[in-house]
Amino acid sequence: MAVVFSSAALTVPAGASTAAARDPLAPVWVSPLKGDSDFSTIVAPDAKNVWAFGTTRSAGKARPLAYRKSGSIWKRARLPDGLNGGIHAADAPSANNIWAVGGGSFDRGGSAYLLHWNGERWKLVRRWKSALPLTIATTGRRGVWVFDSLQSRALRFDGRRWHNVKTPALVLNAAARGKTIWASGLGKGSKAKVMRFDGQRWKLSNPDALLPKHTKESMTFFGEPAFAGENVWMIAHRFANRNDGNPKIESFLLRHGNGRWRKEKTGPASTISHAPAPDGRGGLWLLASKNMSYPDGNLEYDLVLAHRTATGRWSERPLGHVANETTGISEFVRIPGTQRLFGVGSVEPPGRDENAVIFELS
Repeated sequence: MAVVFSSAALTVPAGASTAAARDPLAPVWVSPLKGDSDFSTIVAPDAKNVWAFGTTRSAGKARPLAYRKSGSIWKRARLPDGLNGGIHAADAPSANNIWAVGGGSFDRGGSAYLLHWNGERWKLVRRWKSALPLTIATTGRRGVWVFDSLQSRALRFDGRRWHNVKTPALVLNAAARGKTIWASGLGKGSKAKVMRFDGQRWKLSNPDALLPKHTKESMTFFGEPAFAGENVWMIAHRFANRNDGNPKIESFLLRHGNGRWRKEKTGPASTISHAPAPDGRGGLWLLASKNMSYPDGNLEYDLVLAHRTATGRWSERPLGHVANETTGISEFVRIPGTQRLFGVGSVEPPGRDENAVIFELS
């Protein structure tokens, strides 16, 4: 899994309490680390095992970061020595089977790597000098797909051996259920693509025809797939330049079921910023924004938590007004067996280091 597009940010007061708070704008946990740090992804295989991953930077060096939720406390986990950069994406088939990919700058002697948690410790599984994995998908108990963001290929591990697999396009987002993988990315000419692996081979599956026609000034990106009930859900993002210099951003909610794509109605919020989080009941949680404007060239909007039931009913709850891009949520997830939502990201109070933070949105 990975998140490529994210316009949502939360304005968080400096010095906010690290204790659980009712205010949805306040983080429930702030990293105590010195130097800059941020979280990029979060996984929750069950209610007792929630992991947040990212990067910590100190003295000009970047290192991967992993924290595990133990009760109401977040504890830093020890990772293998000698790793550079940060963790970009993770997937967790179960509490004792978690995979994560990361890496740093190749021009500084860095490398990409795959990590595995077996329930007791993290192990370095493999390194790459010529791949930049930004997303990962697990199939079953042993199958792992690592997608190279530098070329149209996947590095597939079947539990015993590695295989290079050509993909129809460059994969930037992916999610799996069973042996089926849905992915989105970019084809020739940076054209947005959606593709599916059926357990045997990859095929393109193009929902672009459901969207408004392109103009010379517009671009489309497809987000990370999500599974809810028997359906696959995906957000399409359309960017278009306007005469006033402020881009127009639109979001479209797409559903794949019974072999075809459909465009679904959305709630009052106009721009859906992140991949949907299934609510476990056939519905979806979404972070969205509305009333977007660009005073002084800076993006401002109202952030809302939206919910779509399995029958298509929408509701939303305001999370506050966003006036700058100094803080934000990178990804959010529902805790299994509950309707609690945790988001990860960062906060950068004026004059202070950037800190990795945990938000509770529900």
